[in-house]
Amino acid sequence: MPMTDVQAVACLRLIVAVAKADGEVAAAERQQLAGALDDLPLGGLSVDALLSETVDVDAQFQLLDTQQAKENAWQAMYAMAWADGECVPVEQVVLDYAQQSLGIPDESATIVHRLYNEARDTLLPSAIHPIADPLRRAAEIKEDTLKYAILTAVLGAFPVPGLALLTDLAVVAVQVKLVRDVGQYWGHKVDQAAAKSLLYSLGLGTGARMAVNNLAKLVPGWGSAVGAATSFASTWALGKVADEYFKSGANTDPAQLRSAYKSAQQEGKSTYEAHKEEIAVKQEMDSARLKQLAADTKAGRISQAEYQSKIAEL
Repeated sequence: MPMTDVQAVACLRLIVAVAKADGEVAAAERQQLAGALDDLPLGGLSVDALLSETVDVDAQFQLLDTQQAKENAWQAMYAMAWADGECVPVEQVVLDYAQQSLGIPDESATIVHRLYNEARDTLLPSAIHPIADPLRRAAEIKEDTLKYAILTAVLGAFPVPGLALLTDLAVVAVQVKLVRDVGQYWGHKVDQAAAKSLLYSLGLGTGARMAVNNLAKLVPGWGSAVGAATSFASTWALGKVADEYFKSGANTDPAQLRSAYKSAQQEGKSTYEAHKEEIAVKQEMDSARLKQLAADTKAGRISQAEYQSKIAEL
């Protein structure tokens, strides 16, 4: 069931409550939240306004008047607390209180926790070999970047009922694989930690972004802003930046990378428009398969690693 704007804004305030649970919002968290909110049609509501508020979590809970909205809110709070690898005790207290107050069944909470634990350790293997010829290497990287951008566009527009963050985790896995593949085309062996580090430096793959995306795709009018187009543009830009990064010998200033990423994002948005028909066709082709994979993962019939591996095969 779609969420209303009122429910979604309440969820955003609850995400902020998690970010502020330890008494402060680190500069990196603030930057991540700002980047995640950039593409949302929030009117006059800014990340600075959100972060300056004293959030009454019980008041926000009252605005979540459907069970689906409650589950979406709790999952977004969980993503904010855990997706960057560590949930500090005070954040866990907030999560536990939210689970109790919102009536989230232990079974649902266990599914979410299992998926995050599995996703954290997932490795998507690459069999890419270095290419010495500059023209051929450039062509292969461009082809892979477009292929992965289209796949993440399909995932970005596909909310899994009751567990929308499943596809957000898959987008991150695909983007990690893209970084590793581009690195290997340049002759660099890139492990998962290094690839994720590059994503994080660009504001991708973070708890804040997954928490916001998880909500936005469920809200009419928001989902179109952060779904297929945003996922495509971010992956396209990542491929371009990764190419330049490894071309430099993996020795580029982070601020320069972020600036290059912002520019490449704009190019990615226009490239998305040029491939909208192709993306729509792939969405229709993959819809049934994505639904089945989501159902199998939620039921525990396949692991998160198997889910992401099968997604990569699409």
